[in-house]
Parts: sequence; C-alpha cells; structure tokens
Amino acid sequence: MGISCACDIDDPDWYYEVDDRPSILDTRRSRKCVSCRTRIAVGDTAYRIIRYRSPRYDIEEVIYGDEVPLATWYFCPRCAAIHQALDKVNACVDLGHDDLRDALQEFNEMYAPKGFLLKVPGFTAIEVMDAD
Repeated sequence: MGISCACDIDDPDWYYEVDDRPSILDTRRSRKCVSCRTRIAVGDTAYRIIRYRSPRYDIEEVIYGDEVPLATWYFCPRCAAIHQALDKVNACVDLGHDDLRDALQEFNEMYAPKGFLLKVPGFTAIEVMDAD
C-alpha cells in the first residue's frame, strides 16, 4: 500500500496501539518483527502493538465488550524508531503488509528533494536514504 497521509478509514477491520516504551519480550517463544520479519528472541527489547477489533457477534460483545482482543504484534527497536518518526509527521502505513524500511525510503524519495529528510534515531543519513 505504501505511505499515506490519510489515517482515518471509515470501517477498519481492526485497530492498534503501539506502545512507545520498549519492553523485554517475555513470551514463551521468540517473535518476528511485524515489519522487517527480524527474529526477536525472548529477553530482547521489543515494542508491543496491541490489537483489537469490534465485536462481530452478540456473544463476543457479551464476553469482551466493545473491543475484542487480537494477538499482540511486535516491532524490533529499529522498526519502532521508524514507526515513531513516521507517526510524528502523520504518515500512515499498513501494518502487517508494509516494511517500514520501504515506507521510510518512499517518504524520503518524495520529500528529501524538497528539503525534508526524515531523521530516525539510530540511523545514519545514508541508512535513512537507503533504508535497507
């Protein structure tokens, strides 16, 4: 899908909140970063993406209320930094489908020639332009 400046979708299938604070992955098994698919080992630093959706059936509403929890996704620290930088400039991406490194590269290809290079903590200027 690529980056977009229109984050408001009338009827999304699910919603998410990215926890901006790093935490230690304390699951039983390792996870993969939802963006770059890098393995995040148990005990490594990760950023949680809490996901939920609206109830589809009456029984779901009785059990869960207004928000049905979905499986938690995770960002590695590098992808979390990219997401935070894109979020600050109100650029939206399709989590689960887009690699944030590609989204960063797309953003910089569009705006760097106009004098606005998105800076991401932990990346050098060359890495930001290449995003690979």
